[in-house]
Amino acid sequence: MAEIRVPVLPLASGLHGAGEDLVRPVVEAFRERANVELVAVEEEAIAAEPAHFLLILTGGTERKALAFADRARGPIVLLTHPGHNSLPAALEIAARLRQDHRPVWLSHLGAEEVALPVLGQAVALARNLRGKVVGLIGDPSPWLVASSPSPDALAGKLGWTVRPFPLDAVLARLPREGATPIGGNGEGIGEGERTMASRVHAALAQLVEEEGLDALTIACFGLLPHRMTACWALACLSDAGIPGGCEGDLPALLALIVAQELTGSPGFLANPADLDLKRERLILAHCTVPLSLVASYRLRTHFESGLGLAVAGRVRPGPYTLVRFGGKGLEEGFFVEGSVLPEHPDREDLCRTQVAFKMPKGALARLLREPLGNHHVLIPGRHRAVLAAFRDLFLSS
Repeated sequence: MAEIRVPVLPLASGLHGAGEDLVRPVVEAFRERANVELVAVEEEAIAAEPAHFLLILTGGTERKALAFADRARGPIVLLTHPGHNSLPAALEIAARLRQDHRPVWLSHLGAEEVALPVLGQAVALARNLRGKVVGLIGDPSPWLVASSPSPDALAGKLGWTVRPFPLDAVLARLPREGATPIGGNGEGIGEGERTMASRVHAALAQLVEEEGLDALTIACFGLLPHRMTACWALACLSDAGIPGGCEGDLPALLALIVAQELTGSPGFLANPADLDLKRERLILAHCTVPLSLVASYRLRTHFESGLGLAVAGRVRPGPYTLVRFGGKGLEEGFFVEGSVLPEHPDREDLCRTQVAFKMPKGALARLLREPLGNHHVLIPGRHRAVLAAFRDLFLSS
């Protein structure tokens, strides 16, 4: 049994007959050769999917496919096989859809440009992202000049609801009494900073519960005049399965939510702070990191301000994927598989958590040549193919 199950709408010409005898051998061939289980379902179920897989069984199906595409909103994936003029029909269908500026992907049995299981995972990711309610607390930081897309892009392409809140929504929920100071080894951190971190976490957690948020990003620098930081709170929320992003950055929050859905664990949002082209190494740094990603950590002050509390963690080495979504409509992406190295820079001129990331040849040069913005997210594991398929299917149009 193939691991990936993909719902499909079988289409056949009346000249070829209909029924199980026509579908069964094609489904079996896809299972054996493409390692994917095609599950024939009704048209209504296919129309409700984030991407619509049409199994072109025979020629003469062009009008049927286009009629379905007129009723469906998402990308169309045409699956073809070597017999019964399946491929010629799909080429005609795909050409017309392209003329109509519809996203379309053609995958021929045995000659997939991208493996069908990868497409299945990309569609499953989009399905899991649907209906997310995310909080944007405060305005995006003013320096995010390329990282503040309209929330409409997320609503239209992914079915998200982006709910804005003022920073006062956090301040009003700060517990006044009884906050328990957080533990952990600290450097330059006293009980006041520990209690503050606990209070901010409690306030954000309350906002999440009351408003039914699946994730949030906060203009955290707006807390500094109150001698507060959100670094600890965002780490704790992320570890609890509520992705928490910094500085009101929505593209970075998308990557953090993708990390949670792909792996069941959080990602690490960071600044690409320094690089070594010759050794293909990138230094990533930020003042918060989910504790589930680190082998150890210390509590320190926030780097830029010297105030509040930040997290200086040592991210576990191993394979990771560096992720950045970008463009005005989030139609672009930078996805690089590499390794977090066991070395730790421990520099005093960078944010507190610092990671040395080994990248494949040419990736750093591309980062400099075609940047999509500042914040990038490290996701544990290797996910480049799925992320590229997800971008192409659901964000590129």
